[in-house]
Amino acid sequence: MRPFQTILRSSVSILLLVGVAAEASAQHFDGHVAADRVFDEGRAQAAGIRTLTGRHLVLYTDLLAGEAVDALPAVFDAAVPLWAAYFGVDPAETADWRVQVFLIGDREKFAALRLLPPGHDLLHGYSLGSDIWLVEQPTDYYRRHLLLHEGTHLFMNRFLGGVGPGWYAEGMAELLATHRLKHQLKGTGVISSLGEGTHPNAKRLPSPLLLNVMPRDRREVPMLGRIKLVRDALAKDQALSLATVLAIDSRTQLGDDLYAWSWSLAKFLDSHPRYRQRFRTLKDHVRETNFNERVKKLFAAEWNELVAEWQAYVATLEHDYDFTRMAIHFERGKPLRGMPRVITIAADRGWQPSGVWLETGKSYRLSARGRYRIAVDNTGGGETAWPCEPGGVTIEYHDGHPLGMLLGAVYEGGSEKGEGGGGGVVHATFARPIEIGLGCVISPKRSGSLYLRVNDSGAKLGDNRGALTITVED
Repeated sequence: MRPFQTILRSSVSILLLVGVAAEASAQHFDGHVAADRVFDEGRAQAAGIRTLTGRHLVLYTDLLAGEAVDALPAVFDAAVPLWAAYFGVDPAETADWRVQVFLIGDREKFAALRLLPPGHDLLHGYSLGSDIWLVEQPTDYYRRHLLLHEGTHLFMNRFLGGVGPGWYAEGMAELLATHRLKHQLKGTGVISSLGEGTHPNAKRLPSPLLLNVMPRDRREVPMLGRIKLVRDALAKDQALSLATVLAIDSRTQLGDDLYAWSWSLAKFLDSHPRYRQRFRTLKDHVRETNFNERVKKLFAAEWNELVAEWQAYVATLEHDYDFTRMAIHFERGKPLRGMPRVITIAADRGWQPSGVWLETGKSYRLSARGRYRIAVDNTGGGETAWPCEPGGVTIEYHDGHPLGMLLGAVYEGGSEKGEGGGGGVVHATFARPIEIGLGCVISPKRSGSLYLRVNDSGAKLGDNRGALTITVED
């Protein structure tokens, strides 16, 4: 994968290798046409390069015949209507769209035929004009992922007119390449009519391919490693802020870590119930030079909350993450003024507002009670619920705290300026929560609203049942 710098391909001769370069920022079309190269199919066949054909794709490869490789044209054909549905493109416009792919096992074979991308150090995948180059990968999943990643770039350039800045270009490509097959695809048949779209002309038919999935576990997406890279950075205290991710520059070769962060932000905004609809309007602005300024204006009314929730999300991201249950409802708390407050917290949700405002320089006593289910154990052949109290289950830990323990965080909120908004930094303790358990005393370093949750995986909240009660006194 690489910074994407392409636009339309010129149709000059049979299967020409044509490059049309965009600006380094990959935001605008540029009319330059690179030197044309004629593909000699006879020489390619003599060199052991075979041809696989679908409706939207012609694939040339020196890899041996096999089900996963031979299904790639069908995978691509299945993706085209799904891309069209996501971006609101009329499927009729994509009917004649066609790309060619070079899937490379032996690099020397393709070099001898001058079939490698001009002036590019091909590491994994690359696309130019209407051409895609892929280096063979150790897993079937990651080979497909690279094809869909590069295909997303080509689709966006062809039908949207650009791909946007680095984080959005690579985030969208990763978002719509992270996939799941409903069943094994065989052959190279045409599947381009499949998919359920938002465009009025889209056909509402089931598809064998799912895009924009949240991986259920590492085994489902071997070699992808995006979540692991984020978790590793978090463990080293090197998690990227929202402003840093927005500044990712596609004019240089990106490392895997920046692809991971770009995907994480795109997936967060695209999956969050409060942000999703606005995020999906950004596709209409990919050619604009002030794209990131538009992002900030789009979310200006709740920018501080977005920054704080990004911190919480990064701190808890894992496979099968439940975006709906983990979404934070922000609510500014009110001071106690000597009156104790009793709060009920659901065990099956992430951070929840207490309605209490904590003031710096003061101490607050919290006490918790209640009994709730924190997990289900199916290992014995039946279903056994794990009962839990606010102190947590000490035989099982999650993120360094007992499973099910009551945790707290203070979010200062209410400030007029936040990270990326032209002012200071939004302070929140979501990434480093306070252990409350059955009770504790909190003396906040900064004034802010108190948020509470039970400690559990963001992927397993659906197993939980019940609630607990917390009393806050000053």
